[in-house]
Amino acid sequence: MANLKRLLTLAVSVALFSCVSSAFLKSLKHKSLLNRKHNSAVSKRHESDDSGPKLFFKGRPLRRTTLVTRRHETVLECEAGGSPGPTIHWLKDGERIDQGMYQNYRDDEASFEDTIGKDGLPLLRLSTTRSKLFIDCVSPETEGKYTCVAETPYDRISQSTTIKVISRDIGSFNECVLKKSIKGEKARVYLWTATRVEFQDNSVQLFCRASGSPTPRLTWYDAEGEPIEPGHKYQIAENGDLIIKNINWFDMGVYTCMASNKHGEDAIDTFLYPTFRDDEAEMLPPV
Repeated sequence: MANLKRLLTLAVSVALFSCVSSAFLKSLKHKSLLNRKHNSAVSKRHESDDSGPKLFFKGRPLRRTTLVTRRHETVLECEAGGSPGPTIHWLKDGERIDQGMYQNYRDDEASFEDTIGKDGLPLLRLSTTRSKLFIDCVSPETEGKYTCVAETPYDRISQSTTIKVISRDIGSFNECVLKKSIKGEKARVYLWTATRVEFQDNSVQLFCRASGSPTPRLTWYDAEGEPIEPGHKYQIAENGDLIIKNINWFDMGVYTCMASNKHGEDAIDTFLYPTFRDDEAEMLPPV
């Protein structure tokens, strides 16, 4: 029964991946060539190359103007794809916005995953990353230019929206802030890996960063929906990211990160697709 369940899970995962990732892989087919160049000078030289996208935004772009109502809340969303997998942070009028409790900017990188394969060859490191910016207790001071910044060690792109507040005399801003400080804030995931593609036998890092008061507890679930316990195969970083070692075909599927505290919970899904190095030829442009 367990083997049957596993086979069904893999079948569903393959079908899901086929539906959602064909455009993603097509847009990143040049990444394997780019990843063969590891020193920064060569990589920077390729940043201006227009042979294919190296870092790009996915989904619906931010609106030029976002209207929000005073004392209400709003959420800005942003998604980017690239190789290496991009991280995302937000700016307000050019200043970085702190999200969550871990503010070590080294966490912006996938510092726990392999960069070179066990065979000494470059890895794919293909992924998409999603981010949400939660803005509570909107006030006139909320107005400004908000920028989503997606970056890798070799590239950086951004898109912006200007928030304008619609004023209505329905209570005070201080009342909203006081209520939030007394009651606390429910757990919310603000950054995560949406899709990750990598060669087998290597280690990958899946992002999951959360905010909330009190500090959320993070729980990862494997492709079969079972809670993940840290050990030889899995590690959970202090910032909440999941590190999976020596991935293989049977690790393929949807992994779930659950953030929870006494005020609520939030969950996101990450699709991991281990592939064979022989499949690299399918992603490269014709010679």
